[in-house]
Amino acid sequence: MKRILSLLLCAAALCGCLQTAPAAAANEDTILRVGLTVSGSSSFADPKLENVSGYASGYTAGVMNGTAFSGSKTITATQLTIRLVDDAFQISDTASGKVLYTTAKGTDHLAIQPKSTLTWFKGYRWQGSFVYRRAGNGNLTVINYVGLEDYVKGVLPYEIDPDWPAEAQKAQAVCARSFALGTHKHTASGYDLCNTTNCQVYLGANKATAASNAAVNDTRGQYLTYQGKPVIGYFFSSDGGATEDAVNVWGGDYPYLKGKVDPYEGKVDEWSVTLTAEEVRKKLISAGYTIGTVAKVEVTKRTATDNVNEVTVTDTDGKTVTIQRDKVRTVFGLKSIRYTITPHQTKAVKTLPVSAALQKIVPSVHQITLDGKKVTPQGWNIGGENYYKLRDIAYIMNGTGSQFNVGWDNAKNCISLFAGQAYQPVGDEMSSSASSAVKTYMPATASIVLDGKDIQLTGYHVNGNNYYRVRDMGKVLNFTVDFDPESEMVLLCSADQSGQPVQPEQPEQSDTPAASYTFTGSGWGHSVGMSQWGAYAMAKQGFTYEDILKFYFTGISLAG
Repeated sequence: MKRILSLLLCAAALCGCLQTAPAAAANEDTILRVGLTVSGSSSFADPKLENVSGYASGYTAGVMNGTAFSGSKTITATQLTIRLVDDAFQISDTASGKVLYTTAKGTDHLAIQPKSTLTWFKGYRWQGSFVYRRAGNGNLTVINYVGLEDYVKGVLPYEIDPDWPAEAQKAQAVCARSFALGTHKHTASGYDLCNTTNCQVYLGANKATAASNAAVNDTRGQYLTYQGKPVIGYFFSSDGGATEDAVNVWGGDYPYLKGKVDPYEGKVDEWSVTLTAEEVRKKLISAGYTIGTVAKVEVTKRTATDNVNEVTVTDTDGKTVTIQRDKVRTVFGLKSIRYTITPHQTKAVKTLPVSAALQKIVPSVHQITLDGKKVTPQGWNIGGENYYKLRDIAYIMNGTGSQFNVGWDNAKNCISLFAGQAYQPVGDEMSSSASSAVKTYMPATASIVLDGKDIQLTGYHVNGNNYYRVRDMGKVLNFTVDFDPESEMVLLCSADQSGQPVQPEQPEQSDTPAASYTFTGSGWGHSVGMSQWGAYAMAKQGFTYEDILKFYFTGISLAG
């Protein structure tokens, strides 16, 4: 399934805060004012209109009283160019240049109502009328005055694929309509909505199909309500496993925008972003923060649905910068709020050459006991410290007060640890190394999550497997590690039989700050409201559009 424009960033992602839905609901006469070219490089010095072949030709020029058109001049030409000349709006024939109509100087605006149902502008075909206002430097703002249902028909095929299942398209149509009714954040500029991802993508009738128009017609006038009041239909591309409370993303607590684990979303956007420590610093400074040389970047708070709620950056002087909610995503240029952070001690992870560095790693020859009994996990001695596989340690700890389970997500390069859970063997535990030769040896790059919280263990990837320092494991996984120099024996001790656990400590950190950090995540967008790919998956499974909307929006009803 192809990715289309809205999947890059959903409609509400850039609003930064929640809008308040209007008290009045939609009706057959609802007109929206949509900015098509509004300011700066997107405004026009001489915007043009053209009748669409096969439709009625000609125009009427006049003004708007509110959203009602009042005409004063009939124009028979099919192609028009509009300019500001001596502080007046001037209409000329595009082909001949002949001036057809000029307003009085200082007139507030010019309105043009095409006689055709569809009109060409900027390479797109639009419904409705056009209003022109001054944008500065002689340019013009172009605003499309369009009926609500025609507007939704111009949104739907740009926000989701018009080939998607009908129920997913209907759910998106209701969201788009609810969003349009409640998100009038540009009223100070003379229009209700823009036509970009800052609001929601609206590009007229070019991509509309019989199926997408049918989805709008089948839900005509329907919008979301909560306890009888209209609410906004926020949506985004994919959540990667769970949606999120609005309060944890934008700060406003709304009962119908509550996060939940998403069991339906089949297609998951997976991504990774690697930033050097210096790039992290520059991004923070650009966002208005003060920070020195970056020493640590870590997730310091997660939500109940395991999305990131807070990231803290610490510099080498101990100064910290804490970023919360969706701002983390925007500051660092991330695609979602669901991710882990992995530090790298070197800028590029690569296989080390056969050199003096490799002479520091040898197979571990120390005998090991757990609670006084001999155990034999295969490991390496690196720089005088013993490193073992997490699965081997989990295997020998099983049934003790320090047992834990291990999970692996290959796509995300992530290890998940679950304290207190019985270990589930996968095979090949406690196997001895086939060879003592070191073929590949590099710092471990896998992220590690313990009971949903990111942790760091000193580790290396040796001959295709991850090995971690046993002392670090003990500090976070509830067992003690000691060493008897006389017998050269590693002594492991699980939580005591009285049930009093060893107090876990944070693993020792390297004195050398990480050179780079990899954010590895899933999902695309802010995760508040409806997942578009979740709607697709639910529709494929036979759910109706009302089922879809009631899953993603808590306690809502449909009105209209």
